[in-house]
Amino acid sequence: MRMGCLPLASAQLGQDLRIRSVKTYEACHTQRLRELGLLEGRTVRLLSNHDPMICQVGECRFGLCRRIANGVLVEPLAPLHSRIA
Repeated sequence: MRMGCLPLASAQLGQDLRIRSVKTYEACHTQRLRELGLLEGRTVRLLSNHDPMICQVGECRFGLCRRIANGVLVEPLAPLHSRIA
């Protein structure tokens, strides 16, 4: 796992996250996540931490089961007030 990265399932609610890796145990799930827009370098936000988890990429919101969300590695982006300075 990359330094500073964590599974999407462990991310903080409402924080903007940069996707660093998308790799699930089943290739068909990985492909479907990519079709939904979960691509390396994109920004994702976790809106609900229940099972299924609700995520947002761009204007699209969708649910992911926790098991699949564990295959998406993300890193937190700096809080807004840190990016302005």
